[in-house]
Amino acid sequence: MRHLFGLATFSFLNLAAVTAYANDTMAHFAAGELVFTQTDAVTMVSEDLFLSTDEVRVAYRFRNLTSQDVTGTVAFPMPEIRLTMSDADYPDGPASNPMRFSVTVDGKQLPVQFDAKALVDGRDVTRSLRELNIPVPPFDEKVDAALKRLDPQTVTRLEKDGIIEIQELYQGNKRYQEAHPIWALAGSYHWQQTFPAGRDTIIQHRYKPSVGATVLSLDAMVDAKTVEDMYLVGENSCMDKDFINGAKRWAARQLKQGGGGSQRMLEYILITGVNWAGPIGTFTLTVDKGRPDNLISFCGEGVKKIAPTQFQMIKKNFKPTQNISALILDTGR
Repeated sequence: MRHLFGLATFSFLNLAAVTAYANDTMAHFAAGELVFTQTDAVTMVSEDLFLSTDEVRVAYRFRNLTSQDVTGTVAFPMPEIRLTMSDADYPDGPASNPMRFSVTVDGKQLPVQFDAKALVDGRDVTRSLRELNIPVPPFDEKVDAALKRLDPQTVTRLEKDGIIEIQELYQGNKRYQEAHPIWALAGSYHWQQTFPAGRDTIIQHRYKPSVGATVLSLDAMVDAKTVEDMYLVGENSCMDKDFINGAKRWAARQLKQGGGGSQRMLEYILITGVNWAGPIGTFTLTVDKGRPDNLISFCGEGVKKIAPTQFQMIKKNFKPTQNISALILDTGR
């Protein structure tokens, strides 16, 4: 059953891949669940997930079902992030913690390690970049200067390896070439975690998500008959006929008020929750659309509006089979 809440209509992508569309108008970067080697010893009693374009917060209650302590590596894989032509909100943290990721275990702050990787079609090229003193994050403002310092032979080698591409640019009548990064930043945060025998463990983490955005053509939206006519991107966000009609009214209102609008896509990896023993006992999802006059569409059942900008869904004995994808039409005000 689908529900429309001003408009909120919840959806459950494969693990952590950046989505970049052919016309380079929008990019979004899906991150999400904690990953643990599949175990029958530790179950997820509850998960309380809060999603917004400013912050993602998650509180888990895990229970060790055995009479022995269980110790292993808990990891948070970050999405692959590469430069796009869209107005993407890239991670703004330091190199050691680009997503400003933090963890507490039973209320105590826990240090975590971050392993950054530079990938080209799944191939690790981190060492090649570090040997040349090129920052691993392709969106780092120091990357351009580092590429400009390279000698022609090195530039040719990196281009052949698919790490950079050479673009021909013009300034007036002058033509010149410039190297641009085409590798992706990936990696994971991780730490060693012990789940004491017969006890619950509370793990909480938060981070700043990276969210792509693209400016909307409000005139086209008003005249649109389909989602494709609106040039909206969000195939997993349950945009239906009701959403189209609501979005048309929203666009007309924005035009009348002399405002603008953009679309933003918020995604979260959820399916790794099946790595724990059994289903999630109680799963609570809260999605915040940002502003009261924004619209949001996502797939779900039993979704309730709990605040002017927030919508919530609660599920018992939940087994996620898909990830979460929410489309937000943002007024920018």
